[in-house]
Amino acid sequence: NSWTPIKQYPNLPGCGKGEIKSNGNTTTGSNIVTGLDATATALIQPGWTVTGTNIPASTTVISVDSATQIHISQNATGTGTELLDFMGDRVACFGATPSILLSPLPSQNILAGSLVDTSTFIYTVATNSWAPAASKVYDSSDEEGWVKLSDGTILTYDIDKSISAGTGYAERYDPVANKWSSVSPGDGTALGTLPLLSSSALGHEFGPILRLQDGRAFLIGGNQNTALYTPSTNTWAAGPQIIGKLNGINSNFGADDAPGALLPNGHVLFTADAGPAAVTSSGNTVMGSDIITGIPSTATFQVGWSVTQADGNNDVIPADTTITSVDSPSQIHISKAALETVVAEGLVFGGTFSLPTQVFDFNPAGGGSISPVSPAIPDASLAQRAAFVDRMVVLPTGQVLFSDSSEQLYIYTGDGPPNPALRPVINNIAYNGGGTFTLTGKQLNGQSAGADYGDDVQVDSNYPVLRLVNSSGNVFYCRTTNWSSVGVGTSAVAQTVNFTLNKNITAGNYEAIVSGSGLSSFPVSINITQAEVNGQ
Repeated sequence: NSWTPIKQYPNLPGCGKGEIKSNGNTTTGSNIVTGLDATATALIQPGWTVTGTNIPASTTVISVDSATQIHISQNATGTGTELLDFMGDRVACFGATPSILLSPLPSQNILAGSLVDTSTFIYTVATNSWAPAASKVYDSSDEEGWVKLSDGTILTYDIDKSISAGTGYAERYDPVANKWSSVSPGDGTALGTLPLLSSSALGHEFGPILRLQDGRAFLIGGNQNTALYTPSTNTWAAGPQIIGKLNGINSNFGADDAPGALLPNGHVLFTADAGPAAVTSSGNTVMGSDIITGIPSTATFQVGWSVTQADGNNDVIPADTTITSVDSPSQIHISKAALETVVAEGLVFGGTFSLPTQVFDFNPAGGGSISPVSPAIPDASLAQRAAFVDRMVVLPTGQVLFSDSSEQLYIYTGDGPPNPALRPVINNIAYNGGGTFTLTGKQLNGQSAGADYGDDVQVDSNYPVLRLVNSSGNVFYCRTTNWSSVGVGTSAVAQTVNFTLNKNITAGNYEAIVSGSGLSSFPVSINITQAEVNGQ
């Protein structure tokens, strides 16, 4: 193990009603409007109202015919070009919600969730069009993450429903049937135990979901809990808890927005912070003083933690107050002076997005275990940051590129090779002429999405990446297109992918290696001819 430093959605920001303005050409007696802005017609929906000098009252959009033309419900009363105003309900409300490329291709459909309700939507790449998909059973997709299973279904954890019910709920989407179904022990649709993975106190935040190499899904909570789902038996189990260190004391950590990545050896690398380690306690305040005394214990307190009133008000402790120093087992300094003198004021120290961040390793063997990754990342800034700023992406080599949102990047190289049976397999490479090759093989996309974050970031790499290596060790990455599938853990299913040569490749012998989500095939020898380089 080692660390080495190193098209717009169909809505405007926000939700609810939408308003679009665009110049348009009207003709007296015609219900066709032309000359519209393409960015406007991409958002306007049938049923929206349209107003303008030449537009009768109560006119609505009947159809969006092209990027520049629409039909309206009433004929225009004048001829000319004018600024038209369109208003109506947005077709969808996207934001920090997941989307995912469905399997199998070449359907090229993308499933996207809604921020405000249970609706989901399908974007079809081939036709550049959106259409409603099935609605979810319980929750909107707000704060959720989605994970693709080996049968092409999509699994998600219902955060809001789980918190309100006091027990875990989840759903599974079948793209063939276009149906969401509950897979929840709480309503009898699944077996086992699904723990709560977030809370209202943690802002309903949630961590990454990743498919493991054994086919299970691993869910990392915004609190200290994790969960494991076995699709073949529709069974849930509580996973190990996330325990970090605060001043040397074991404390609950969680992925209240944080990245995770599946390593070639089957482990999961992820970050978590002290959000779940918040302390609800009390202290004595003096009006005009920045000192709080009489705290029962400051053993785990961190400089930079928030200080808030337990009753949710700001009449004693001003908003955005933080700890500036921990002076003793019962006293701290804060960033803003108290507004009132109170004895034993109920206080909360820390909470969602609280420093420090630590990096953990999940080993799925046996019942699973979580431990701080070793060696520790040489990134001192993690001690001063929450995990939500972190990012991970799995490289074709199987290494993990890590960012803490600063200019300094790190590469993590895990130990141990992958299971040979899980590697991508190259069965054949054929030249098609015209500079295009077809690679045929199995498991070309790997075993998972590679890396995940949750609702705010998506870095899927479950697609074939081809590199050619010459005798000098120089590596040339080739462009792949027309993936036959983006399925994961597909085992013996044959797959194909087209590729074109890197422009810097010369004729000669190479080792071809294909990788998917960080898992690489064994090399296969290939001879590239001058005619192939020339695209003949």
